[in-house]
Amino acid sequence: MFSKILPTVFLLSIMSFSVAADANLSNYRSTIIELVNDGYYFSVVPWMKDYLVKHNGQLDSGTEAAFDKLISHTGVKVFESLPENVLSRSRSPNIRYILAKRMMKKGKFQNALGELKGVSGDHPSYPFIAHMMGTIYGSLNENDSAISAFKDCIRTSDYRMGKVDTTLQREQLEANRDYCVAGVARSQFAQKDYKKAELTYLDIPKDSFVWPEILFEEAWTSYYEKNYNRTLGKLVSYKAPVFDFIFKPEVEVLKSLTYLKMCLYDDAKKTADEFYTGLLSSSKDLRSFLMNHGKNYGYYFSLMADHEAKRPAQSEMIDHILRSVSKDAAFLEMKGGLAGAMHELTKVKQMQNNRTSDSLERNLQTVVEEYRFAIGAYVRAGLVSKYAELYNAFQSMSYIKLEVLALKKDRLYQTETNASGKRGDVKYIERNDKQYFWNFNGEFWADELGDYVFALRSEC
Repeated sequence: MFSKILPTVFLLSIMSFSVAADANLSNYRSTIIELVNDGYYFSVVPWMKDYLVKHNGQLDSGTEAAFDKLISHTGVKVFESLPENVLSRSRSPNIRYILAKRMMKKGKFQNALGELKGVSGDHPSYPFIAHMMGTIYGSLNENDSAISAFKDCIRTSDYRMGKVDTTLQREQLEANRDYCVAGVARSQFAQKDYKKAELTYLDIPKDSFVWPEILFEEAWTSYYEKNYNRTLGKLVSYKAPVFDFIFKPEVEVLKSLTYLKMCLYDDAKKTADEFYTGLLSSSKDLRSFLMNHGKNYGYYFSLMADHEAKRPAQSEMIDHILRSVSKDAAFLEMKGGLAGAMHELTKVKQMQNNRTSDSLERNLQTVVEEYRFAIGAYVRAGLVSKYAELYNAFQSMSYIKLEVLALKKDRLYQTETNASGKRGDVKYIERNDKQYFWNFNGEFWADELGDYVFALRSEC
């Protein structure tokens, strides 16, 4: 137990962890493994990093096992800063995941696949490995291979759910599985098999963590099927109060574009005009906000902390984006890591005060700062990403407004027009035998979200 390793830890603390001799390195390894086995996962992170840097060659099986156990509790984020030549010394599937992630960002997709293909399907991290492989195959436009990898991800995620210890791990596997279901649908969409993609998207349950963002992809699938009324119906679900955390400017763009396809030019223009009126000034303020605070990640961490404490940000738009970011799986993983490190810090502070507890406390303070830095960077990246989405959306809306002007001008010269008569009727709705009509009277019901459909007549 922990008491057995106090002399070793004490020795390490007075040496300032400067390991020179093989004997000392061996003692270092033993200390790390015992700390991991005793559940001091976050406390040992800086020492594990130090050991990885100073140890030459591949890790032995005992260290690999401890490393895997460590990462299963801390996540991979705290190890992503290590150099690739250091990471490559480990054959841990979790480290292969980190290396593959880096190679993906560099566009080295085949190298990334090479790292991942050696991971055994029995390893606990394999569902996430399979997910990444599917994503890489999709980037290479190898859609059949992508579908195969995503289905492997679905199968292994379901299997692993019955073997995990915590609710958090189960939720991560559930989200991973549902993202892989979406991956299958996206691959089918890329193959232009829109009908099959539409049916696959329906396999994602509405109570899934993933479903709210997937609804937008379903709307695009209906759009490419030319089922424009169903596209508009799916998009209107985003107006439900339960989706108040969704910040997706493209929703309004697709809505306006759909009206355009139905030759409902006034509706398309009205949607674009309202988008400009509602968001242009706020988007300029967001740009100034980002430029003023630069890469002050500590500030962005505090910004999110204030947001979660119900203290309003500088603008409603920033609050809206922060609500969106706070629901991201990656953010929740980092937040969980920070909470774990803080909990462990409390436990260490309750130990008898000595050099050992001081060393562990310093380690934990380092890890806590790393998590805060990472969360701050992620929050800023989320704000920057949403600003980029806004910028692109304004460009698209400008195109739509110009297109509306041109098409309305052409209509003036036509001798006949379809712009009269009844706008909505059930006869304009495409449906199958399992779909029924229920009038929408302004109220959003949870079991109806995503199933709304408009009944507009095309005026083309």
